[in-house]
Amino acid sequence: MRCNTWPSQVSVGKLRREWPWIYESHIDLKPETWTTVRIEVAGRAAKIYVNGSANPALIVEGLKGEDLHGAVALWGSPNQESYFSNVRITPAAPQKLQNGADISGAWDLHYAGDVGAFDGSLRLKREGSKVTGSWSGGLAQDSAVTGTWRDGYVELSFAGEWPKDIGLGEPGAVTVILAGWIDGNTGGGRMRVEGHSDGRWAATRKQ
Repeated sequence: MRCNTWPSQVSVGKLRREWPWIYESHIDLKPETWTTVRIEVAGRAAKIYVNGSANPALIVEGLKGEDLHGAVALWGSPNQESYFSNVRITPAAPQKLQNGADISGAWDLHYAGDVGAFDGSLRLKREGSKVTGSWSGGLAQDSAVTGTWRDGYVELSFAGEWPKDIGLGEPGAVTVILAGWIDGNTGGGRMRVEGHSDGRWAATRKQ
């Protein structure tokens, strides 16, 4: 796919505010020049390649759509003149993913972020779309967890304490936010310690 766009000011959206630099990236482009873009979507991950680069300019993992099949849409930003040419869609072999996995139960979780890693455990209960439970491990012990579940996609949060011995960021009370998908007895996605760290979480259900 080739696209020709004019630079413009893009409005700040909800994802940019809540998960900065997770759903967007930066790359130098020449204005008024065709830009070649390749988008690969497999399972819950999307990779965007620009101008024939072997390395993706952006990787988005844990796509939030509830439908594992759908259409493709292209558009430009408001007040931006955009052109698309030579658009080709090549179907790939589908991955064996199924929505609807439950979050209820006990989980071992590992977090790897930009300022370190820690482990912990979650004990969760779901009633409809509402999730409650507790977290014990890095940053907090027996801290109340609240959140939502939607067809296997979860958003959870709990209160913690940023320790003094890390040396990065002011110590004190913090809010921890997790977002991602549950697939059977495993789960994963993004995790953020507000104002201090951002990274990924991976969890396994205790048997």
